[in-house]
Amino acid sequence: MLILGLILTIGIYWPGLRGGYLFDDYANIVNNPEVQVHSLAPGEWREAALSSPSPDLRRPLAMLSFAANTYFTGLDPWPMKLTNLFIHVVNGALLWAVLITLLSLPGCGLAVPIARWTALAVTAAWLFNPINLSSVLYVVQRMEALAQTFVLLGLWLYLRGRIHMLHGRPGIFHAYAGIVLGSGLGLLCKESAALLPLYAFLVEVTVLRFKATDLKGSRQLWGLYAITLFLPALVGLGWLLPRTLSSGAYAARSFTLEQRLLTELRVLIGYAYSTLLPHPERLGFYHDDIIVSRSWLSPVSTLLSALLIAAMIGLATALNHRLPLFALGISWYFAAHLLTATFIPLELVFEHRNYFASIGLLLAAAALLLSLPAHLQNLRWIISAIGIAVFCAVTAMRALEWSNPIRFAFAEAAEHPFSPRANYELGRTLVVASGYRTDSKLVAPAMQAFEQAAGLPSSGAAPFAGLIVLAGHMHQPVKAAWWNGLIAKLKRSPPSAEDISALRSVSQCQYDGGCERQTPPLLESFLAALSHSNPTAELLAEYATFCANELGDYRTASAALQDAIVQRKDNIVYRINLIKIKTLAGDNASANAEYEALKAKPLSKAQTTELEALDRWIQSGAPPSRRNPG
Repeated sequence: MLILGLILTIGIYWPGLRGGYLFDDYANIVNNPEVQVHSLAPGEWREAALSSPSPDLRRPLAMLSFAANTYFTGLDPWPMKLTNLFIHVVNGALLWAVLITLLSLPGCGLAVPIARWTALAVTAAWLFNPINLSSVLYVVQRMEALAQTFVLLGLWLYLRGRIHMLHGRPGIFHAYAGIVLGSGLGLLCKESAALLPLYAFLVEVTVLRFKATDLKGSRQLWGLYAITLFLPALVGLGWLLPRTLSSGAYAARSFTLEQRLLTELRVLIGYAYSTLLPHPERLGFYHDDIIVSRSWLSPVSTLLSALLIAAMIGLATALNHRLPLFALGISWYFAAHLLTATFIPLELVFEHRNYFASIGLLLAAAALLLSLPAHLQNLRWIISAIGIAVFCAVTAMRALEWSNPIRFAFAEAAEHPFSPRANYELGRTLVVASGYRTDSKLVAPAMQAFEQAAGLPSSGAAPFAGLIVLAGHMHQPVKAAWWNGLIAKLKRSPPSAEDISALRSVSQCQYDGGCERQTPPLLESFLAALSHSNPTAELLAEYATFCANELGDYRTASAALQDAIVQRKDNIVYRINLIKIKTLAGDNASANAEYEALKAKPLSKAQTTELEALDRWIQSGAPPSRRNPG
């Protein structure tokens, strides 16, 4: 039956593999040359492993998997998504192994046949659950899915070790191996794997209750958690709290810490509702249209959500001894959101954050069904069958939506009309499909979608950049209001990665000749973005390219790029571009010094070739009058 469930999972998701890239896929993969490897040179793979749009995030194992895809199949999204689907299927098999082991523990009190069918039902419900679709078809969230691969493997090893200990056999090594290897390897994919020790600890609190055959075994367990949970938690909080509670932590967000905490109460209830009672109109990729909670009563659903969460936690606590699986499921659900729904200044809503959390809710629901009286035994299987069938149907519908970029874009904009991202992505998708042909019927609706996104209060710079670039390619006049809107958005708050990408698109369009050169407003836009403290390396690098290409101001370009390199010392592309800029400025001595320093670094074959060409360029003493340093 498990094999059939895995095959059905592949069948349901198969149409969605034809879809395209989305959102952070571009920053992490499509527009990230470091992850696009072309040889087996160790330096190239090392660079790919350490590549990341953010200097604070290093997910080398996940990035290596993307690099492997690009090496064998290029940037075609279909193999990327197929790899994600394979990981999801593997995770389904691992979840079944975890549940079989968990439900066989003495604390669960289930007969073997019931345990097997329950494990199968929960696994099927999780595999088919619509809220997990973006973890499969949104390519970059392979990071989350792959991290949970190691979490599930580690949890299974831990439970196997605990079974050995309950039977008087050595098992603490298995328990340590599960926690240490599972969280260690998972952290190489995404930070959410750090929660594995907590998941195992909650199994102890609700089901196993730290039982062992002797006092030594109990002490070994508490020692394990002291090393893998309590001490790392203290160190982690000591590192995170000063950064996340500082005055500038939320500068780039449209909400405060207090507002985030209040809003996440509603978000958590929304996740739970969409997991157990999915509806296509509530599900979606873009949730930036969510109303931020300003107080307990604004909106009033904030207080109601808080009361409901308190009731869930209270019920789980009260039923801990009678229904340990229910208590475990609820505790897993909230534990899985500790990193994404608390004080860390992340975006408010993403469905892929439920990839492990949904296991907890489904386990809790299964526990409630198992608690039904004996004469209602058939009802539990009827409800389970209907629920799984609904999950299959909704996920199949969503996979079909994701199978075509235009269909997906229209669906998201229709279901989330007040989402700036959904409307912007509709416009961008239509522009790509139009091929910038002036006679294309897609140009007008693309303009309309950009205008709709730009008119929303929470929009960023991207819709205005989209309007400017599209008008330029269509040889239409660029409205002053668009430039004013772009500049105003960049002045409002520190630019996001999307805002920087928007600036890049306008600058590149002008440099390539696709748009009429309007250097003064573009310069004002860059200065607006740079007016905030601590500009990112990505913004500084884009500004350097603009100064070199558009202004011919190599001194400013060099200074900006050097500031970017201070933040990203390991970024080889920035350092190569700095050599280009110094050479263009005629500062061959400084360029040669940079060249000698960079030559000692581990480089890919392509970078070595480019560096050799730069050396010839420097030594010639006669560089071209203009050259794009980016």
